[in-house]
Amino acid sequence: MKQLFIIAAIAAFAFTACKSKTTETGEAPATASQYYEKVAELEETMSEPLLTTEAAIKARGDKKDFAGIAQAARAMEDSVDLRINALKKIDPVGKGGADFKIVATRYFEYIKSIYTAYKKIGEAKTEEERMKGADEMTHIINGQAGVMANLQSAQAKFAADNGFTINQ
Repeated sequence: MKQLFIIAAIAAFAFTACKSKTTETGEAPATASQYYEKVAELEETMSEPLLTTEAAIKARGDKKDFAGIAQAARAMEDSVDLRINALKKIDPVGKGGADFKIVATRYFEYIKSIYTAYKKIGEAKTEEERMKGADEMTHIINGQAGVMANLQSAQAKFAADNGFTINQ
């Protein structure tokens, strides 16, 4: 039951992401709004991989294929790492750009932590270790509202400080 709750919570989180795009960031942003768009594109590129990975983890979990869960989680960790590394390469632009970058990076790290927890569950050698991993996952998921609130607040502040609006 706990596993189903966790999977449902992650799936709901995955649906909050937008259209899928590549992680290629292209030219360096010249304005704060362009910088914001670059960061948003990195987030948007996770939508499809998140949904695909969640479906794979659920299917493997239903079959008690723990090695498969670990494999899918590891691949998603790598996918999130690509976005973190791409974000780190983009120089912040605009008033509060560095602060916005920190919050965005923490958001991606939060997403990665979910899949690190899945990987631990999949790699667990005993049911006790698996339950410990599930408890860790529950703790991570319980922090979701705070992470999203921080990100949304940072987005709004960055946009307001730099005189543009966010199109959602």
